[in-house]
Amino acid sequence: MKNPQIFCLSEDLANKQPIVLFDGECTLCSRAVRFLLRHNHSGNLRFSSIQSEFGSGIVKLAGKTFKRSDTLLLLQDNMLYGHSTAALKLTAQLSFPWHLLRIFILVPPIFRDAIYRFIAKNRYNWFGRKSFCLTDENRYKERFLV
Repeated sequence: MKNPQIFCLSEDLANKQPIVLFDGECTLCSRAVRFLLRHNHSGNLRFSSIQSEFGSGIVKLAGKTFKRSDTLLLLQDNMLYGHSTAALKLTAQLSFPWHLLRIFILVPPIFRDAIYRFIAKNRYNWFGRKSFCLTDENRYKERFLV
């Protein structure tokens, strides 16, 4: 997802942004979601698996298709971001010191995305594959969109 596009959303969906779409079958992605839940103290992030009806609907609405390298997508301000840009934009939603990582947005995307794609390509081999399961379901239930 090189250039995010603005697209029209229903008012209900627009009001739920920012929304993190993640690979619900990836152990690394599941760990990232748990990390985001712990460090997003404002509680403004919402989550959905890319494989869910909700998540795949957003991807289709944006005119995109899910690719193996799309481990993490961010819907923010009616724009769908992918790869390293999505990850770095998410850091702005985190508490100190994690929000300082957004400085890496200054690194040209060609370099950032090369590293991102390398990790994405190998994530199942390195971290495994299993369906996302939230153990602290009641605490974060309202932040997940199905």
